Amino acid sequence: MQVHGYKPGKPEDRSGSFDQKLRRAWKSRAYTVPMAFRSGFRWRASALRQLRRWINRGVHAQPVTVVVPAIYNFLPAESVAMGWLNEIDALGMIRQRLMGATKITGWDVFTFHTLHNLDHYFDTTIAAVRDTWVKEGNLSVAAVAETRRQFGKPYDYHQVGPRLVENLVFQSSLMDWLARRAEDVELRFHVLGTALLSALVSSGALPFGDAVKTALRIGRRWDQTLCESAEGKTEDQIGWLRFNQVRQLLEGQSTLALAVAREDLPSIDAPARPFWYSPNAKEAAVLIRTAREAMAALETLNISSWSPALPNAAGEPIRGWLVSPLHPMARACKWSVSNYLLATPAAATLFLNHIATLGRKPLAPVETKSDAFQNRFRLSRIKVTGP
Repeated sequence: MQVHGYKPGKPEDRSGSFDQKLRRAWKSRAYTVPMAFRSGFRWRASALRQLRRWINRGVHAQPVTVVVPAIYNFLPAESVAMGWLNEIDALGMIRQRLMGATKITGWDVFTFHTLHNLDHYFDTTIAAVRDTWVKEGNLSVAAVAETRRQFGKPYDYHQVGPRLVENLVFQSSLMDWLARRAEDVELRFHVLGTALLSALVSSGALPFGDAVKTALRIGRRWDQTLCESAEGKTEDQIGWLRFNQVRQLLEGQSTLALAVAREDLPSIDAPARPFWYSPNAKEAAVLIRTAREAMAALETLNISSWSPALPNAAGEPIRGWLVSPLHPMARACKWSVSNYLLATPAAATLFLNHIATLGRKPLAPVETKSDAFQNRFRLSRIKVTGP
C-alpha cells in the first residue's frame, strides 16, 4: 500500500487558523440543477459529419457508451438536489438498497448523504423524505441517530469507507435504472476505478450485501492509512487533514494512491451483462465477461481513480456521463452527442430517447416484389358511382 502526492505541512501549520481555513472551504453554496431541452441542441457541422460517417457504418454500428466515474457525487445531498428521489422507479431501487446497507452497517446511508447538505434550499425536501420513510417503517430512528453520532462533524463526510458505501447505493441504482429504461437501445457501460463495485452489483456478479461489506473493508484500510499520514494533534485536526487529502484528490490536485489488500476482496461470479473497466482514466478499458476477469479487475482498485482525469474517448463517438453536475469530471460534458451529462432523470430520459437511439443498428431493408404492387388498384383511379 502506497501513499503519494500528499506532503504534510510543518508543525506550526497545525494551528487553529489552519483548521478554520479548512472549515471555510466547506461552506454553504447553491447547487446548480441543469435543465435539458431538446431544442437546446446545437451541433456543429464538423460534429454532424463525424456522426453521419459513424451512422453509415450500417449493421456494424457501435452501442452508446455510458461512462461511470469512480465516484458519482462530489458534494452531499446531490442525488436529492438532482431529483432522483422524485423519479418513482429510481426511488424504489435506491430505497431498497438504502435499507439493505443499513442492516449491514447499522447507520443510514441517506442520513449520511444529506447530513452535511450545503444548499439549504433542499433542507425541507430532505426532512420530508426522512419523516415519510420513518412513518412508513423504511427508516430506523436508531439508524439515523447512529449516523449523526458517527458522522456529525463536517469532515466526516470524506471518510472513505462511508463514501464508498454511499456511492455503491446510488451509483448501482442509477445504473440499473438506465439499463431498464434502455429497452430497445444497447448501452455499453464503461466504469472507472471504484465504480467497479457498482458494475458488479448491477450486472449480478456480486450480491449487494457482499459489495457493502467489501466497500467497508477497503474503506477502513484506506481511512486508517490516511489518518496515520495526517500529522495532527487532535481528533479534529486529523479529521480535517484527512478531509483535505480526499478533497484534493477529487479536485485533481493530488496524486494520492492506495491499493487494495487481497484479503479484503470477495468471491464473485461472471457478470450477466458484460461491461468495460479501466482502473483509472489513463489506462485502456478492458471487457469484463468472466469471473476471473472480474477478480483481476478488483485487484487493481486504487483510490487514485477518484481523480477527475478524463478517460480516452477513442472508439466512443456517443457518450453519456453518469456523474453529478457538481463533480469536477462534469466539465467534459457540453450537452452534446459526444459528451452528454446524465444529471437528472429528465436529462437521462432525453438521452435515451433522442441520443442513444443514434447507436441503434438500422433495420435491414425489406425486399418486396414488384408483382405485389401490380395487382393493386391505385386509390386515385377507383371510380365510385352512385345507385
